[in-house]
Amino acid sequence: MRVLITMFPWEPHYYPVVPLGWAFQLAGHEVRVASMPTMTDVVRRSGLPGASVGPDPLEAFTSAGVTFVPPKGSTTRGAADPEYQDWPDDWPVRPAGLGELISSYFAKIGFYSATMAEAHLADLIRYGRDWRADLIIHDPAQFAGPVAASALGIPNVRYLLGYPGLMRIDTCYGPDPVPEYVRLFRQFGCQPRIEPTAWIDPCPPSMQFALTSGSPVLPMRYVPYGAGAIPGWADQPDRPRVCLSWGHTQPGWDGRGILSFVRELVAAISRLDVQLVLAISPAMAEQLGELPAGIKVAVGAPMNALLASCAAVIHHGGPGTTMAASSAGVPQLMVTNHPHNSAIAARVAAIGAGAHLRLHEAAMSVERVRDTLVALLEQPSYHQAAGALRREIAGQPGPADIVAELDQLVTRCGDGRMAAV
Repeated sequence: MRVLITMFPWEPHYYPVVPLGWAFQLAGHEVRVASMPTMTDVVRRSGLPGASVGPDPLEAFTSAGVTFVPPKGSTTRGAADPEYQDWPDDWPVRPAGLGELISSYFAKIGFYSATMAEAHLADLIRYGRDWRADLIIHDPAQFAGPVAASALGIPNVRYLLGYPGLMRIDTCYGPDPVPEYVRLFRQFGCQPRIEPTAWIDPCPPSMQFALTSGSPVLPMRYVPYGAGAIPGWADQPDRPRVCLSWGHTQPGWDGRGILSFVRELVAAISRLDVQLVLAISPAMAEQLGELPAGIKVAVGAPMNALLASCAAVIHHGGPGTTMAASSAGVPQLMVTNHPHNSAIAARVAAIGAGAHLRLHEAAMSVERVRDTLVALLEQPSYHQAAGALRREIAGQPGPADIVAELDQLVTRCGDGRMAAV
């Protein structure tokens, strides 16, 4: 079987599928990863064979006459602005309750996804046809994946990133697909696919909302992916270790205002009897400047290696960090500023494996963040719930099991070709 993986050209959208790509290769299948040029080195480092399709992302926007501006709620607003914090924790299962501002947030992401897809779809379809792909696997924001699969008449499987619920950028969480999504199918002469042939979901049941889909949802054990050097001090903390991370790409969305909050937070935690480790991007490490004595900085180190020795982790609620901490059984303090991150953080808090604060709450009182961290470290219930979550994740089907299921799915669809749906 020939498996073509494609994703929105952003590192956090690629990392969750890397272990599945390895599993396909170990099972004897052929794999190619096709994405825009900015992802070429990322794919190469992952050990999977890649192909560059289309222009650079910013060139795609320029060619379309579109100026990229992050959706409201990130850099266009103050990092602690409460106006964009007012969404319910369970919004993925009742999206009709979203206000106009948050709906426009999703609509802009959908528009950007369509703009990106249009720029490289012709190359992706050509590559898939020439290589004779049997299956396309893509993330929810990669609109080019289902369009290419429809044009080629092959199944498409949408892998989720770890958020609870089905990530529906293609419908803006409403009943109908966004117009730009449908237009892509018409442009390439194929029938719209509103549902994938199947979903792959790493979010464990206890963190999950009820899923409603016309396609099968395949649960898969989350396997952390990380490529990088592990610091020599990583395995030997002399005090309870706390990891603080703000992701590799999130600071660019939250704006420079987030740096002041992180500096205040670092100063507050450094006064506790803990070893603080900052797992941050090179850009944030440079922008933070001089730090209090004794703080460890890990730039580019695999999160799962760092978390193995941690008693707690503070982060922005991104799915990669959340799922890595969950699979390691580490209590989490999540400080969120975006709807998707808020939803996953709320679920971790609901099962007792962590605590959740909105960024505007945390920014108003860094002492509240510090006190919440102390509770995570001292109250056994958090560690017990985090351990139960780790065991739950470990018991889910592994990537090799999913490979076997998808192999059968392609077989059921004929010789790898299917009618457009």
